[in-house]
Amino acid sequence: MKLVTNTHWTAPTGGVEMHVFQVSRELARRGHSVNLLYVEAGSLIPEYEQFCLSVTRVNTVDYWFPVGYRARLVRGAQMIPAVWGAVRRRPDVVYGNRIHSSGWAVPAGKLTGAPVVLHLHGFDDDLDAKHVPFLNRGVGRFVVVSRFVADRWLTAGLDPQKVDVVHNGVDPAEYPCGGLDERTSARRRLGLPEDLFLVTYFGRLDRQKGVDVLLRAWGELAFSPDEARLLVVGSPMVDEGAGPHMAELHELANEGVTFLPGRRDVVTPLHAADVVVVPSTFNEPFGRTVIEALSTGRPVLGSRVGGIPEILGGPLERFLFEQGNASELAEKIRSIMR
Repeated sequence: MKLVTNTHWTAPTGGVEMHVFQVSRELARRGHSVNLLYVEAGSLIPEYEQFCLSVTRVNTVDYWFPVGYRARLVRGAQMIPAVWGAVRRRPDVVYGNRIHSSGWAVPAGKLTGAPVVLHLHGFDDDLDAKHVPFLNRGVGRFVVVSRFVADRWLTAGLDPQKVDVVHNGVDPAEYPCGGLDERTSARRRLGLPEDLFLVTYFGRLDRQKGVDVLLRAWGELAFSPDEARLLVVGSPMVDEGAGPHMAELHELANEGVTFLPGRRDVVTPLHAADVVVVPSTFNEPFGRTVIEALSTGRPVLGSRVGGIPEILGGPLERFLFEQGNASELAEKIRSIMR
């Protein structure tokens, strides 16, 4: 099968980007021909080129459903390179990632006769309900990352006969379980003490990720640096609010907090951890970092938001805490330490 898919960033900047990369690679391993459309060049390009039939840069892959005839005309014209990039590959399936991929995927599907599949990694609150009939007509299947996201789309009017909930997954071989030996080795590589309790956060340092909540909880715990440490691994997305937010995080941090920049290798900081915290303050569509940490054998404390409770369910439900509640998070950390 020949398919065309897309991503905006070809760098491991977040869960969606890693999902597109890993799913595309797995499709290629299973004998399918993958053609990639991308916008921003990043560190994953050489690897994409190893398993993709083609890797094509275009000016945009996102159609933001503008208001007004002229705005729609201009935005539609901007989609032409992506549409042509897909059509010229003569795909058997057009596989768009994110709802805004419909701007190139649906026209490409109509021109080639190929079925269109959209992978929905979230819900756009700004999307006008009047656009949903367009999606129902032009898309053959919607793959949705969580029941939480699916319910939002179904309420907006998406055709339930076309919706499949498929939770994200990771390859355990890439996120191997680690014991005490792996923990010691990882801490040595990171320059961290080997014999104390270590709490780890990894991911983007955007405000909605709730790292400030974790730092406030850490301040309440008042551990000495010889007793416990907090490791924060990540970088902010480039935007105008990143500077002030990073300054706020560093102001909240005490001497027991270590910051490391974002990195492709997440297994090392995960193996170094005794517990991983996912303190998101927005409705995470899924929460990929939760399953990455669980795969390495680490307990995860997560906010009770979005799709996270679908992962931390059953006996793991005790690891959930209420969104933004630093005191409850502090108590959860203390109980795990005990």
